[in-house]
Amino acid sequence: MKWKSASIKIFIGDEYKYLQKMVIKTDKQEKELLEKIENLRIDVIKFHQELVQIPSENPPSKYKEISRFTEAKMKEFGLSPKIKRNNVVGSLGNEHGKSLIFYGHLDTVEAFKGWGKDPFGGELVDNKIFGRGSSDDKSCVTAELFAAKVLKDLTIDLQGKLNVAAVIDEETGGLRGAEYLLDSGIIEGDACLLGDAPAGNPIGYTGGAIFVTFTINGKQAHGMNHPDVPEPYRDEHSGINAIQRMAKLMNYLLELKKDLNKNVTKYPFPPGFPSKISDINLAEIHGGNKISIVPGKCYLHCSINTIPEQKVEPIKEQIMEYIEQMKRDDPLLDITVQMPIVFDPGIIDEDCEFANTVQEIVKTVYGEAREFVTFIPTTDAHWFQERGIDTILIGSIRPENKVHAEDEFVYVDDLIDLVKIYALTAYNYLK
Repeated sequence: MKWKSASIKIFIGDEYKYLQKMVIKTDKQEKELLEKIENLRIDVIKFHQELVQIPSENPPSKYKEISRFTEAKMKEFGLSPKIKRNNVVGSLGNEHGKSLIFYGHLDTVEAFKGWGKDPFGGELVDNKIFGRGSSDDKSCVTAELFAAKVLKDLTIDLQGKLNVAAVIDEETGGLRGAEYLLDSGIIEGDACLLGDAPAGNPIGYTGGAIFVTFTINGKQAHGMNHPDVPEPYRDEHSGINAIQRMAKLMNYLLELKKDLNKNVTKYPFPPGFPSKISDINLAEIHGGNKISIVPGKCYLHCSINTIPEQKVEPIKEQIMEYIEQMKRDDPLLDITVQMPIVFDPGIIDEDCEFANTVQEIVKTVYGEAREFVTFIPTTDAHWFQERGIDTILIGSIRPENKVHAEDEFVYVDDLIDLVKIYALTAYNYLK
C-alpha cells in the first residue's frame, strides 16, 4: 500500500506550524486484486462447497481424496504443488526476497450426530455454506488457494516466495502436519498468515497449552469378594481400583483449574469470545467394564490452555510434583503421564514489518483500523512461533458458526473477505 504526504499550513500566533496528514493513495494493482476476487465470488463458493463435501474427519484421518482434490486445484492455479504425507504445498514467486507462508488445515473434527443438514452437503442457504469444516478450517484453505490464484492471474511480480500450505493433523496436534513440514524444510518463511481463528481482527496473542494423558493401571478382581480395601484387610487376591485413584487426581485437577481461572489476560479479545482466563478441560475418560468388577485400568485425557501472560512449564512441574506425592501416599499406585504437546504462549511484535502490513490490510478490507486481539484455543501457530517466524492469525470463525458442533457453517462474506486479506497481505509483504 502506497502513501503520499499532504502538507496543511496552520497559522498559530506569530508562527507557522505544519501538520502532516497521511492520505491513502489508491494502488491500481490493489484495486485490480479486489475486483478480481469479487468477480470470482461464484467460483470461490463452488470450490468451497466441493471441499466441504469431501470428508476429512480426524479421526479416522482418511485424507487421500481431499489431498488429491486440493493438489489438482493448486495445479490448475499454477502453484506447482506437491503432496507430502497428505499435506499439500504449492508456491509462487522466487527465492530472492522475503518468504511468506499461507496456512490452512484440511482435517476436521468428526461430524457427530444431531445435524439438521447434511454435514458433507456444502449446502448454500441465506449466504451461509453449511458443513463440517466449512469454517474450521476449510475456509482458510479456500481463501489461500484463491488468493494465490488471483496473484498468479494478474501476473503480480512478487519479490520473494509465497508458500501455500494445506496441512493435515491439526485437530490432533499437528505432528504429522505443520511440525513435519517445518522440520523437513518443506516449508519455511519469514512470516506466516495462519487461518483457524476468529474473523474480523488480526490475532497477535495466543495462549499456551499442555495436552496430557494420565494412565493408571490397577488390578482387576471381583468387586464383591475381593474389592479394593486398605490394610490390614487386603490379601493377594484384592483388587486395585484404577478409577478410584483417577478420581483423586481429577479432584486435584479441578482445584488447580480454580486457581488457573483466577488469571485474566490484559490483552483484548474479539467480540463474542469471552474466555479470557487459563483453564483445564477434562476431556475424555475411560475405565472399567462391569459393575461387579474392580476396574483394572483408567485413562484420562485433558487439555490445559493458558493466557498469553502465563508460561506452561510451572503448571507442568506442579502437576508432576502432585503425581510424585500420590505415589508416596499410595504404594499401590501405578501411573504414567504423557504430555505429547507442550508449548508456551505467543506474542507478536506489533512493530515488526509483518504486523504493520497485516494491520494495513485489515484496515483496507474492513474500512477501519482494528487492533490485535487474543485467541487462547490451541492451533498450529506455535509450531511457527517456536521457529522465530512472525505469525498472525485471522480466519472466518464467529461465535454463532457452531465450530466443532452440529450444523457448522461459514458466512460467504467472511469467506470472500478472507481471500482479500490473504491476497493483499502477500502483495504488500512481498513487493
